[in-house]
Amino acid sequence: MATTLATEKQSEAIRSRMREIRTDLPYDVDDARQRVKQLSDWRYHMSRRPLPILAAAMVVGYWLVPAKQKQRDTVVVHHEGVSQPSAPAKRGMLGGIAGAVATLLLRQATTMAASHFTNAFSSKYPIDSILKDRSHHVS
Repeated sequence: MATTLATEKQSEAIRSRMREIRTDLPYDVDDARQRVKQLSDWRYHMSRRPLPILAAAMVVGYWLVPAKQKQRDTVVVHHEGVSQPSAPAKRGMLGGIAGAVATLLLRQATTMAASHFTNAFSSKYPIDSILKDRSHHVS
C-alpha cells in the first residue's frame, strides 16, 4: 500500500488524538469517581433538595410503622352449668426472656443427650469391627 501525504497526515492526526485521549483519561476517571462519590452521599442530595427528601422520608416512615389495631367489640356467650376456661395469662418481657432461655436450655440438653447416646452406642458397637467381621465372613 502506497503512503501518500494525505494518509500520513491522517495517521498523524489519529496518533495525536490518541495521545490526547491517553493524557486526559486519568483526569476523566478521577472526575467520574468524584461524581459517583458525590451522588452516593445523602448529604449532597439533602443540601440540594431538602423538602422532597424529607417528604420521601416521611412517606417511607409512614409505610414502615405499623398502624394501631382497633379493638373490636367481642361478644361473650356464657352457658350456665359449664365451667369457663380461664383466660390465658399475658406474658410480659420477663416471661418472654424466660421462655427463650428455657428453649435454649432444652435444645442444649437434647444435643448433649444425643451426643452422649451416640458416643455410648459407637463405643459399645464399633462399626469398624462389625464391617471387618463381615468382610472376613464374605471372603
